[in-house]
Amino acid sequence: MFAFLRGTVAAKPLDYIALDVGGVGFAVYVPESTYRRLVVNQEALLHTYCHIREDDFKIFGFLKEEEKTLFIALLDINGVGPRAALALLSSMSVAQFGQAIMNSDVAALAKAPGIGKKLAQRIVLETRTRMGQAPELSAILGETKESEAPPEGDDVYEALISLGCTPAEARKAAATARKQLGAEARDEDVVRAALRSMARI
Repeated sequence: MFAFLRGTVAAKPLDYIALDVGGVGFAVYVPESTYRRLVVNQEALLHTYCHIREDDFKIFGFLKEEEKTLFIALLDINGVGPRAALALLSSMSVAQFGQAIMNSDVAALAKAPGIGKKLAQRIVLETRTRMGQAPELSAILGETKESEAPPEGDDVYEALISLGCTPAEARKAAATARKQLGAEARDEDVVRAALRSMARI
């Protein structure tokens, strides 16, 4: 509905900013980093996204177009609503998010309020899949490459390592098993499926 809003920051309540655009005050919800940078009585341009539901209408604003792009992409992931997407963008930059995805760093994503381990795993899996299909998303996050760093906080990966798998084997087998079973599968079931995929059992 609105590609962007340009106006004067009239006020900064606790969880949004009031933007005066030609005498009309818009409540715009922004990431924490944006909230800190905006100054009352100074002009600001925010790239906006309108979230419309039957009983709800909210405007979300971002200083950078790439933040808006990532926010919209996150909303396409099952279980991620505007609040969770905004929490992620408040807890890390777009570059840090991209690094977490490339490293399968579930623990980093799970630090954001409202993002549990299972949801963080789903975000990693679905974002990596979509990066190959959405050039705009790939452009802001970078190419998906296997990282040498272990995916922190991934119990499946750690279990496979303890069973004698190499880091590359564990990473690949865990990803394959999760694609087969889905993000809601129990860790023990994922481990068994991963081992079967490597003909270990």
